[in-house]
Amino acid sequence: MNSSKKAGAVLALALLAGGCSDFLNGPGLTENPNNPLVATPIQVLVSVEANMATRLEGQVARCASIFTQQLIGSNNQQLQWCTAYLVGESDISGQMAGFYTGGGLFGIRQVEAAAQTAGDNIMLGIAKVLEGLMMGTAASVWGDLPYSEALTPGVESPKLDSQQSIYAAVQARLDEGITALTAAAAGATGNCSPSEGDVIYCATAVSRATQLGRWIRAAHTLKARFHLHQVERLGVSEYAAALAEAQLGINEAPSGATAQQQAIHGQAPGDFRTFHGSVQDLDANIWAEFLLSRQDVVAGNTLVSILKARNDTVRLRNYFDINAQGQFVGADRNNVTVRPAGCPAPPAACAPSVVNTLVRRQFTFRQPLVTWAENQFILAEARLATGDSAGGAANVNAVRAAVGLPALGAPTFNDVMTEKYIALYQNIETWSDYKRTCVPTLTPNGSNPEVIGRLPYGSAERTANANIPLPSAYPTGTTGSSPVRNWDDPNACP
Repeated sequence: MNSSKKAGAVLALALLAGGCSDFLNGPGLTENPNNPLVATPIQVLVSVEANMATRLEGQVARCASIFTQQLIGSNNQQLQWCTAYLVGESDISGQMAGFYTGGGLFGIRQVEAAAQTAGDNIMLGIAKVLEGLMMGTAASVWGDLPYSEALTPGVESPKLDSQQSIYAAVQARLDEGITALTAAAAGATGNCSPSEGDVIYCATAVSRATQLGRWIRAAHTLKARFHLHQVERLGVSEYAAALAEAQLGINEAPSGATAQQQAIHGQAPGDFRTFHGSVQDLDANIWAEFLLSRQDVVAGNTLVSILKARNDTVRLRNYFDINAQGQFVGADRNNVTVRPAGCPAPPAACAPSVVNTLVRRQFTFRQPLVTWAENQFILAEARLATGDSAGGAANVNAVRAAVGLPALGAPTFNDVMTEKYIALYQNIETWSDYKRTCVPTLTPNGSNPEVIGRLPYGSAERTANANIPLPSAYPTGTTGSSPVRNWDDPNACP
C-alpha cells in the first residue's frame, strides 16, 4: 500500500540524515528502547495479532454491529458515522490503513519472509492464516482493494484488485497456511509456549499438536466463510465448497462446567479469540475500552426484539444489561428508544440497555472472531442449500442446545441465518451475512433508502494512490441511490 511505502521512505531519509554526524552516536545512544527500528519476527507477530484485535474489534466492528442493528450508535461519531450512515473518507482512513501498515499486511509479510528464511513452518502457517483473515475481511468491507501490488517496491499507485480476485487470493493464502501447519504438525511433540508469539491458540501452554490442529481447523472455517461470501456471484457450487471446508473446520464444542458460557460468548477451546490483558490502553479488550470511556453505543431494538420473540432470555441477559426499570430495551435504526409496556414516558426515563458489563465489557474478555458456533451455522446453511435439511437442523440445534435452548423442529433458511445473527454478536461477519441474505429484515435509517453495504476508502490512501476513486465514482446499489454496494448486486437488500 502506498502509505506504508512512503512511511518507510521517510524513515530511510531520517536515518541517512542522522548518519552525517557522530554526535551522541553509538550503542545505547542512538537506539530508543521505546521506539525500536528492528524487531524480531516474534515481536512482529505479536504486533500483528494486536493490530488484528484493533481492526476487528474497533470502529469497523462497531459500525458493522450498528448497520445490522445488533447495536445502535446513540451519540457522537457512532450516531453520525454508523447509525446515520454518514461515515466519510477521513473518518475511516486510519482503520483502512491499519489493514496494511505496521501490524497489517506489511507486518504479516515480514513475518512470512522471516519464517521462510528460517524454515519455520509454524510461524509461516500462522502468518498465512492471519493474512487470509485480515484481507478477506477487508475485501468484505471495502470491496476492490490494493492487494497484489500493495507492497510492491516502485509501484506508487497500486492497482485495485477486484473483490472476487481478492477472495480467490485469500483462499490460496489459507491453503498455504494449512500446508505449512500440516507439515509442522507431522511428528510434532511437546508443548507450545506463549513466548513464541502465538497468543491466539497458545495464550497458555498447550500441546504442540493441539495448537497446530486448532490453527488448521480455524483456517478451514475461514475458507468456508469466504466461500459463502461468493454464493450470490458463483452459485450453489460455493455452498458445496463451504460444506467441504466446514467439515474440516472448528469442531471443539463447548464442554465442562462453563460450557453454556463458552457457547454464548464464543469461548470454546477451539474458537479463534483475540487475547487481552487487564491494562487499559495497553492490552485490554477494544470494545471494553471504548465503552468505558464513552457510552455511545446501546442495544439495538432489532436484536432485542428477536431475542424476546424467540424466548432467548439466556442470551438476552448475557448480551445486554437491564436498564433502571429492570427491562431490556433497544433503540431503533433512528436512535429512538422503543419503549415496551411498563416503561415510563418520556423515553429518557426508560433508557436503552447497554452492552453486558460482567462479561463483554471486561478488559480481559477474549473477543471471538471465528468460532465453533459459526462453523455449525455454515454447515447448516450449506446443508439446507444442498438438500440435507436433517443435517442442517442438527447443526442449528447443536448450538441451541449448547446455549440452553430447546431444539427447533424443522429450521428454515431464515431460522439458520437468524440464529447465526444472534450467535455472532459483535462480529463483522454478521454484516456480510446480511448483505448476501437480507436476514434479519432491517428497516434502514430514515434518511437513507437502504442499509449501507460498504465503507468508503480512506482519505489518506485516495490522496496517495491515483487508482482510488472519488466517492462519487463508487459502485452504486440497485436503486442507484447511494454508493453502498461492492458490486452490482441483483438481489440487494432493501
